[in-house]
Amino acid sequence: MNDREPGRAPASDPAAALGRWLRALELGVLSTLFLALILLGLTQIALRNLADSALPWADPAMRAGVLWLAMLSAALAAGESRHIRIDVFSRFLPEGLRDGVQRALFLATGLLCAGMTYLSLETVALEREFGDLAFLGVPRWVVLAIIPVGFTLMAWRFIRVAVLGGTEPRLEALAADGGAVDGIAGDRSRESRDGESEVDR
Repeated sequence: MNDREPGRAPASDPAAALGRWLRALELGVLSTLFLALILLGLTQIALRNLADSALPWADPAMRAGVLWLAMLSAALAAGESRHIRIDVFSRFLPEGLRDGVQRALFLATGLLCAGMTYLSLETVALEREFGDLAFLGVPRWVVLAIIPVGFTLMAWRFIRVAVLGGTEPRLEALAADGGAVDGIAGDRSRESRDGESEVDR
């Protein structure tokens, strides 16, 4: 008897193991960055209000932290199929075509992310040649290096779904919702139906 959940890759799948490891690493880095940004922001507020001063490197450091948070969050959302989806036509497609269309869309999105990886690598290389500093001796290219890393993660995850099919946990739920925008429209419609049934009672 197979107890494996539908839409999950086998536990022995190296790609699935790598995905789990990357997800744990991303969650750790995101949590650390988020706490660091909160502490740094509170420190800046306290210094400005109480000592009429501020850390000169804090603002650029916080901007860099927000950039890293944005890219890692986007990559994590792509891995869990929680990215924003504006899918108007899937609900009108026959059941047999829906999976193929979704795979094609994931493949196109993955290729677009791969292209953005290449372009962002050129930007990072250019910044490295300039040798500018972001804050506290940290080169600007190091701060910008998260952009190609984030797009690489997104490209890998989208292309993996396109090739392997329903390997992401929320992919089948999205198909069942008929292509809602990140499942939000489906959730709202269910809430509306629940509210109407309560009124009828």
